[in-house]
Amino acid sequence: MKVVVIGGGIVGVSIAYHLSQAGIKDIVLFEREKMLGMGVTQYCSGGVRSQFTTSINVQFSKGSIGDFRSLAQTIGYKQCGYLILDAEADSLPRVKMQNDLGVASEYLSVDKLKQRFPYLSTEGIKSASFFSQDGIADPASLIEYWHKQAVKGGVKFNFETAVEKILENGVLVGGKVVRAEVVVLAAGIQSVELAKTIGIDIPILKRRKYIFLVEGLKFKHPLIMEIPTGWYIKPEGEDALIGMSGWEEARDYEKQNVSLQETLVTTVRRIPQAENVRLKKTLSSMSDETADKHAILDNSRPGLIIAAGFSGHGFMHSPATGKIVTSLVKGEKPPIDISALALNRKLNKELVAI
Repeated sequence: MKVVVIGGGIVGVSIAYHLSQAGIKDIVLFEREKMLGMGVTQYCSGGVRSQFTTSINVQFSKGSIGDFRSLAQTIGYKQCGYLILDAEADSLPRVKMQNDLGVASEYLSVDKLKQRFPYLSTEGIKSASFFSQDGIADPASLIEYWHKQAVKGGVKFNFETAVEKILENGVLVGGKVVRAEVVVLAAGIQSVELAKTIGIDIPILKRRKYIFLVEGLKFKHPLIMEIPTGWYIKPEGEDALIGMSGWEEARDYEKQNVSLQETLVTTVRRIPQAENVRLKKTLSSMSDETADKHAILDNSRPGLIIAAGFSGHGFMHSPATGKIVTSLVKGEKPPIDISALALNRKLNKELVAI
């Protein structure tokens, strides 16, 4: 069996790696850039969490965490904890759902939040949740490890090679047809245009995300996130990364100044001690998001598997995704029921706020 994987981001490389580990010998990956992970992956914050608002995303996290733990030293996996602040609704139903699925997250009232994290302003916060085993890892190290192992497993990586068209039984590359029994489309935002070449409309929103590296915080903190703004702050050595939910934009960088101002204002409002932080670097990338912020994992058309629209969760869910796609390629039942992630699904009413 020959399998073509389109896309050399963290999801595509995970798929290639897991396919090779399953004994599939003829695997080719096409990446249009000169290196792996040059798209959204290189700007990923590296968060690894189990605290999600829907059970299917919690299951993806549970299906991935073992891989992060087993590669902890290789990929710099650390359990720094995740604190999720909720300014929209009470966190208790979400925490109960996570607990029922085996995730020992904690519910924090506003009073408990003040006691545990006194440096935070709780203005507008209804409640929070915390899980000490959530953490961070290095996406670049993971993609490098999977790449090396995949090469050993016989995967052929083609860089600076753009797929022009998806065909019924392969792809068109450089004007030449590359035949394959299965094509896996895992090209992030580029998946939208490629899918159109075979008459498929993938409903992905193009959102620009800004990440700001700052210095000046003099205390340790977990990765902190806020619902519904999407604001977060992540420890980065002696510095910190801060960001918020992305803007939908037609041009690159058109709202960068607005985003910076909003992000800094939100940071100071939530952590007053951050008033004197200094901006060191600005990073920006386009993110592939769906309306309900759930990935698209679809095998409804024979010979084509779509793995896109991860809405910022691609890195932390890449191990589970690799295993699921491998099952689909082999014609086996996936380890997680992915029927809710079908391409033509109705809007998921349980929106993933973060």
